[in-house]
Amino acid sequence: MLHEILVSLWGCSTSLMEMLEIDSVNLDKYFHPGERALVTKIIDIVKQCNTIRKFINVHTNLCEINETESQDIEGLYQRALCDGMNQALEPFHQDVIELENTVLTNSYTPVSYILCQVQKHVCLFSVLNSIIREINTQRLHGCKLIQCLHQHMHTGIPEVEVALEKMIHCLHVIFYKQLTSWLLYGHLEDVYHEFFIQKVSNSQNSSSSTDKKNTTNSYEESNHKKNSLDMWDYDIQIDMLPSHIGPSLATKILTIGQTIIMFGNDPRQKKDFSVVTKADNSIWGEKEYEYFRKLQNLQSKPIFNIIEFERTIDELKQCVTELLWQVAVEEAQLLQQLKSMKDFYLMGRGDLFREFIRLTAHILNKPPTNHTSRDINLAFQIAIRKMHLSDESTMDSFNFTVPIPEIKTNSDDDLIGCNDFSEKELEDPIEKRGWGLIILKYKIVWPLHLLFSPNALNDYNSLFRFLLRVKKTQIDLWNLWSEHMQFKNIDIGVIQLRNNLIFIVDNLQYYLQVDVLESQYAIMESNVKNTKNFEDVQKAHSIFLANVMSQTFLIGNIKERKNPVNKLIRLLLRLCDDFILQASTWEVANLLVTEKEELKTLSDTLDCLMDWLTKTLNRVRSQPSGEHLAQLLLRLDFNRWFSKKTVKL
Repeated sequence: MLHEILVSLWGCSTSLMEMLEIDSVNLDKYFHPGERALVTKIIDIVKQCNTIRKFINVHTNLCEINETESQDIEGLYQRALCDGMNQALEPFHQDVIELENTVLTNSYTPVSYILCQVQKHVCLFSVLNSIIREINTQRLHGCKLIQCLHQHMHTGIPEVEVALEKMIHCLHVIFYKQLTSWLLYGHLEDVYHEFFIQKVSNSQNSSSSTDKKNTTNSYEESNHKKNSLDMWDYDIQIDMLPSHIGPSLATKILTIGQTIIMFGNDPRQKKDFSVVTKADNSIWGEKEYEYFRKLQNLQSKPIFNIIEFERTIDELKQCVTELLWQVAVEEAQLLQQLKSMKDFYLMGRGDLFREFIRLTAHILNKPPTNHTSRDINLAFQIAIRKMHLSDESTMDSFNFTVPIPEIKTNSDDDLIGCNDFSEKELEDPIEKRGWGLIILKYKIVWPLHLLFSPNALNDYNSLFRFLLRVKKTQIDLWNLWSEHMQFKNIDIGVIQLRNNLIFIVDNLQYYLQVDVLESQYAIMESNVKNTKNFEDVQKAHSIFLANVMSQTFLIGNIKERKNPVNKLIRLLLRLCDDFILQASTWEVANLLVTEKEELKTLSDTLDCLMDWLTKTLNRVRSQPSGEHLAQLLLRLDFNRWFSKKTVKL
């Protein structure tokens, strides 16, 4: 009967459990009544161990049993975890073998001795079963298993910690193999989607800029476009990231792999982009084997050394960023490319866009058609030639497109606005015309794809549309002033309203171009010139773009919840459009009664909007992040003219 106990401990099915529950008479022949409770405890230990064995067997053989069901829960990390559990159970199996030798030597071995030998493994079985329950309930897989084991590591029991170290080391073997492939070659071998860096949908990169009109070498360009997007097809899955690897460190790992992919698609290399081997893709040169050995040494360590791990990643990043700085700044002429982005996306060439607006106003004032993009690109080329821009690369690098919007249902048009206006009144009709849909595309010079990502270009286009809107309104107001100069005895109310609107828009334009764009660009340019590290260049550009988006009130300006200052500015611009449209139909020297009422309504609306705007800016300008709000308030409410006027009213 002692042999039955040992066979049960080994994991084989026996009749001992049935005898314990049903046939107590036969059990009394082999065990003292006092030993029955001890046998029950041994059976409980057997059940705990069998639960672990069942988990190992299921996840080890699941692919052979049912491949279709295994895709959701199976993977390399699961198999590595099972291997680690087998290693963790090895001391228990050794104890069972020793017990068998003892029983064979001494047939009168007491049950209490067997219980004493196996009971020391109860804590390990309890922890392993807790891990199994967590895996099954939360359906953990991949790098989430590393996080799960990491949370159970510090139990205070040496035997349990040694067993968990064996398990987590098995997971680290898979982890480091995937990490090495990504860091050194830009390849991600991840069939089961288990790594914390994963390939994302290509639809997120649909707005990336490339020049579609240059048809020379079309095959090479189409391949370059396809491969240049590969680097943006990967992103960090935060829920898969182990907690001991911080987001900043994960971002470095992501950037290194993206850089390797980008260098593998170097357009200067005369080769077929569809065949890029690992050797071609390597930028490490003679240091490749050195870095490979460092990652292998980290893999061989029984405990994850975060300090040495981070130091190795920093060495790789330093090597990449130095090479990138040399290629980007010296060969790709980074400063010149940044100047082009400022001149076009941020409308640094005001004279060019004044002419562009004049040539395209009749096109962009209408909803876009299939010919709109072609017409405005033609107008853009005419404007460039008229401004005597001799740089042919400028015409090749920038072009426009105006997508035709989809027809939306009423349920999709939910805007959160001020209570004083209805939703229909808050809708700006210009947003559905060419002005609100135009996209400026930029042919990125290699290797600046790392700097001008698709998300960054989306932000640049948001800035461009907003600045174009303000510039158009400013030009229209001054054109109206020019028309009014041909009349005498203009109604004083028209003059006052027109001058107030011109004052507001001119100062808004000055704030945007001088206080925000020029100052932030000067800071970024200084930081770029004073470094030889491409990571610092990326950081300077990211800070520049974030500050500009924030100080132009476009950050977080989504449809469901617009920035309140941006919303009020857009209402002011719409008021300007309404005034220009109505004033162009008035006989300004002799207004009719209805026209005077319209003029009074427009003036009252302006007072109301300026009251809201000044109160909003006053409310938040004292905060640490509100310095730019105080600057805008100073521009718009000079000498508190609008504030005092509102108080009098």
